[in-house]
Amino acid sequence: MNIMPPVKSKSWFIWFGVYGLVLWMLLSLYRFAFLGQSMDIIIVLRFALFAFVVSGILNGFGWLGARYLWLLSTAGITLGMILMYAYTSRDLQGWEDLAGFLTFVVFMVGGFAIGLVVEGINLIMKRQRRNP
Repeated sequence: MNIMPPVKSKSWFIWFGVYGLVLWMLLSLYRFAFLGQSMDIIIVLRFALFAFVVSGILNGFGWLGARYLWLLSTAGITLGMILMYAYTSRDLQGWEDLAGFLTFVVFMVGGFAIGLVVEGINLIMKRQRRNP
């Protein structure tokens, strides 16, 4: 966890931009390169909005000090992204885009939920240590 910026550091804003840009590019690459869909500016802008909202939420929590939430959510996004790309190689009769994106969303939300639970447990443990 030493690679992450300190709490309430201005570096989190840089991480927000880079994180959102990488997520946006990976989602666009999936849609337009792997699925072979034609380029549509509305879809690209929707992916940008989605990526930067997710990035803002996660990096906002990181800025506030919820480092486990950021870490586990990022792990969920990474695993979801890998599985989403894996569904592209399967022949699902046209459902691979929906199945892949739903898998991505499930792992992203699952990582966020697990991160919330871990942060809650961490908060409870810190309070127990302060109040013997």
